[in-house]
Amino acid sequence: MILRQKKYQFNPVTLTYEEFKNNRSSRFLKQGLFVFAILGLAYVSGYYLNQKFGSTESKELEARIDSLAHEMVILYDKGTQISQSLRSDIFVNDNTYRLILEMDTLPYPMRNAGRGGSAVLNEIARQNDLTYRINDLLVSLNDQLQIQSHSFQTLYERAIQHSAEKMHMPAIQPVAREDLIMIGSHFGMRTDPFISIEKQHFGLDFVTPPGKNVYATGDGIVTFVRYSRTGYGNEIVIDHKFEYSTRYGHLATIKVKEGEPVKRGQIIGTVGATGRATGPHLHYEVLYENQPVNPSYYFDTTLTGEEFAEIINKANRAIN
Repeated sequence: MILRQKKYQFNPVTLTYEEFKNNRSSRFLKQGLFVFAILGLAYVSGYYLNQKFGSTESKELEARIDSLAHEMVILYDKGTQISQSLRSDIFVNDNTYRLILEMDTLPYPMRNAGRGGSAVLNEIARQNDLTYRINDLLVSLNDQLQIQSHSFQTLYERAIQHSAEKMHMPAIQPVAREDLIMIGSHFGMRTDPFISIEKQHFGLDFVTPPGKNVYATGDGIVTFVRYSRTGYGNEIVIDHKFEYSTRYGHLATIKVKEGEPVKRGQIIGTVGATGRATGPHLHYEVLYENQPVNPSYYFDTTLTGEEFAEIINKANRAIN
């Protein structure tokens, strides 16, 4: 039999020592505190031991996590560089090409896909949540690249059309510079040589020796080949598309047929004096939307003989 030692405490009211007795709740509290202290010590010890002597698997996992975090930082940096390149290079060049090709430019809010983010998401970003920032960056880049890809496709299609326009537009003299003696009559009002009254002259008269070559001034389709009853004599009309056409009159010979495609610099006839003409010359007209316009605005007078010859050679290579 184990005798429990009694404990006494002094009672200041009765001025006597009385036996001390633990109540049940006090004992339970002490026991609970003891157990909690033991568990806390075990947790701290376990954490310290795991850090100090952790398993190989846990260390490899932690190393992998650190590596992934580093890769995420690199990914975010690269994405940011791409975004900056889009804004400072691609977007600028794209708008420059659009101006050259006479297209509307794309405003930057449209190129950025209108991304602003909600207040909650922006707050997360401010808290340096790398996962959110990478996701937001990738979504933004994807939207921007889709818009840019569509813009490039539109630019490409417009560039093809623009190139075709320039190749079809009348852009050279219809006779070689070395064959030209003078411009006999200009576009505008003049005195008609047959009836001596002021009349509108709808083209330019290129005076050359008879038999000199006449060249198509742009790519197109021959739509008229015959002797004209309106005074043009042997006449050719070429449809250049894009609302342009050209007329060649007083020809000695015609070397193309109706419906035949022709290239800029291709020989289509020779200079003559057929029809209502006072001497050998080529009457040349440019029409836009079926209205005569001044042909002087549609060829470069500084074109050298060598450059003109290269255009003719290029046409010969294309048709042979």
